[in-house]
Amino acid sequence: MQKILFRFPGFVRKTITFTIDDGNVPLDQKFIAITKPAGIRGTFNLCTPLGFFDTADDYRKFYEGYDIGNHCRYHAYPFTEDREVILKDELFPGNETADKAFGYRTEEPDLYRIYTYAWTYLAGDDKYMELVDDCQKELESVFGKEHVHGYIWPCGQQRNPAVFRRLIDYGFQSVRGVRCSKNSTNFAIPEDRMCWTYNADNMCLNEVAELFDSYPDDGGLKFFCFGVHSHDFENAHNWDVLETFAARYGNRPQDFWYSTVHEVFDYEDAVRAVRITGSSITNPSSLDVYAKIDGEKIVIPAGETLNL
Repeated sequence: MQKILFRFPGFVRKTITFTIDDGNVPLDQKFIAITKPAGIRGTFNLCTPLGFFDTADDYRKFYEGYDIGNHCRYHAYPFTEDREVILKDELFPGNETADKAFGYRTEEPDLYRIYTYAWTYLAGDDKYMELVDDCQKELESVFGKEHVHGYIWPCGQQRNPAVFRRLIDYGFQSVRGVRCSKNSTNFAIPEDRMCWTYNADNMCLNEVAELFDSYPDDGGLKFFCFGVHSHDFENAHNWDVLETFAARYGNRPQDFWYSTVHEVFDYEDAVRAVRITGSSITNPSSLDVYAKIDGEKIVIPAGETLNL
């Protein structure tokens, strides 16, 4: 029996990507200026309404080469059982005069303003899914459907099972939370795409990346994804951490595949679809699959069968 080890494009066993939330354009620009020259790619997760640039074309040019994720219209929370809030039957009076102990209604039915670490939005289940759908449609109209993938919970891993099920039924390829999984150090591609998260944030980026870089070959494909906001580096005054990361782990195509999150999941699907029958190997997917067969590098072209 021949030994087959699947690899990422370039015949590497490790991928590096990022997932950055909120769409803070000035700080995303600072982030891109550091990571793009190093060849590091990833996914920006945007809320709507988009309001920094004047035109859709400006947004497309700014985020060209990256994937886009749905981070919900207004960056809203859904109602949850553990979020107790007293709702006042009056319109939100503004950040300066509103009482942080209460929630306020807005002009939109079933949409409220509450204070967490800032004044944010809270929506009932039906309204929340309406905001999700509005965000998806706006992002697809700007970036194209082929570039918008996945849902990203605003403000943490939400605890509303009904909304979670509806997000899955909506058809999202993945649903991501915002808590860092730095204590999970086997760097496997997330098994549960509906409840996954990233490996490192700005406070532990190079520490965890070093573990990833030195992780031994156990035959599996390895995944490193960092996040979660460009403003994290700004607020912590540690852009030097990102600069060090880019210098150490960028521009190393012999070691890493630089991908978007969506590309990793699509590629894993292609690998899973490969079928080995007797002395042949078939790749029914639309992506070329890379492998080492008894140490020899082999590309299994999309939609083709090779004799081993």
